[in-house]
Amino acid sequence: MKPEEFHRIVFESVDIGIYMTAHAGRLLSVNDALAVMMGFSSAEEMLADAGDNAARLYADPMQRAKLLRKVAATGRLANEVSEMVRADGRRLWISESASMHAAATDQAVLIGTVIDITALIESQQALRAAEERYRGLFENALDGTYISSLDGHMISANQALARINGYDTPEELIRAVNDIAAEWYADPKRRSEFVAAVERDGIVRNFESEIYRHKTRERIWISENARLVRDAHGVPQHYEGTVEDITERKTFERQLMLARRDAETSNRAKTEFLANMSHELRTPLNAIMGFSELIAIMTRESTSEARVNEYAKDIHSSARILFRLIEEILDYSKLESGKAHIDENQVDLAEIVKQCTTMVATRARKGQIDLEMKLPPHLPYVRGDYRRLLQIVLNLMTNAVKFTPPAGTIAVQAVAEDDGGLSLTVSDTGIGIPAKDIERVFEPFVQVNRSAFHQQEGTGLGLAICRSLIELHQGRIEISSRPNHGTSVRVTLPASRVLKADAAARQSDAPERSAPTDG
Repeated sequence: MKPEEFHRIVFESVDIGIYMTAHAGRLLSVNDALAVMMGFSSAEEMLADAGDNAARLYADPMQRAKLLRKVAATGRLANEVSEMVRADGRRLWISESASMHAAATDQAVLIGTVIDITALIESQQALRAAEERYRGLFENALDGTYISSLDGHMISANQALARINGYDTPEELIRAVNDIAAEWYADPKRRSEFVAAVERDGIVRNFESEIYRHKTRERIWISENARLVRDAHGVPQHYEGTVEDITERKTFERQLMLARRDAETSNRAKTEFLANMSHELRTPLNAIMGFSELIAIMTRESTSEARVNEYAKDIHSSARILFRLIEEILDYSKLESGKAHIDENQVDLAEIVKQCTTMVATRARKGQIDLEMKLPPHLPYVRGDYRRLLQIVLNLMTNAVKFTPPAGTIAVQAVAEDDGGLSLTVSDTGIGIPAKDIERVFEPFVQVNRSAFHQQEGTGLGLAICRSLIELHQGRIEISSRPNHGTSVRVTLPASRVLKADAAARQSDAPERSAPTDG
């Protein structure tokens, strides 16, 4: 093969662009690879379209002149990078190498090669953009960010970490820190714990430590998130992580802990006081009730001692009221301290409603109030504490009687809910509760209706106790009311506490619990 033939084959078949231009810029020859690279279908099309001026192929019109000056100075170009414009207007990046040669016409020509490096340039640009974004995040992050060596030297830090440590710049911090374990952690062993955790898991999260603010030696608290960075062979290189100053939160947590401790101490003292007070008061009250009842019995047949008999009954009645108030206060204290528990058994809620109706019947008759019971014939049994459930129902019915004027009505209704639960509603036609006060009625010692019915006795603990007791049964209590239109209180037990008919039957042999009496 002749050299001329070899050169022609190379010129036409290689994948890189090859060109020859006159010094003035006219394209003399290009191969198909360069034509396709520049968006033309063939070398002939490229020469016909852009042959008069190669300079216009450059994105920067002055770029070819710059390249010619380099050739004039050194005689050649080596891997010069330029941005070009394709025939369709799209941009690409090339690497160009060329040299100047004398032609037969004694005019110099430039012969060169062109490689498309657009993908390389774009990847480099993307990498620089990513580096800039990372640097921006690193330098402007609100949390401290660092890279530290395995032996405890600070390699890199951002402005936030410098500020946490009392320095003006990251450079000042990096120069000042020589040994993180000895100079940073209040307990030097904490660094060993950090290293052990990172080596074990590769990462630590929310690693809280007390450290020194490096410049001022003030003690502060931080939370670290960090990871161990390894090379391609798995060899540990350094640690990188973030640091958050949590001193304010730790101070608040400590204050909260101390406040909780004081509250628990105060609550224990209150509970003990109420228990002791209850015992000390109930002992003489039992004697007062016993002797007043005895006096009433001894004088009930004597006409001459009728006034004494009346006084004895008043003393007994007042003592009973005081006894109930003491019991309510002690009961609420146990519930509030979390010491109350429920004694779970099979409970017939219908029987409880009947007993409570009997208990309040006398008081209702005196107040000229009608009592109505609306119970389905086969109300399911429930699993719960008989005494506590009776206390709830009795409290609600007593409240209804207390705040219902003469000629009013109180209705007690129990129904099985669609979700398997069971609800009991006590409704009255009493004085009602303003909307703004409905939530307050569950607060202890609050009596929102006192102004209307100031003659009624009580501590204001009834509904607070009811809510606590029903919550012990995983239930809920709801109130709806309108002033002068009555009040409706609905207590709901969840399906998990409602016994199926066969379950109730299996427990029917269990001994019945005796119902507490009114007084």
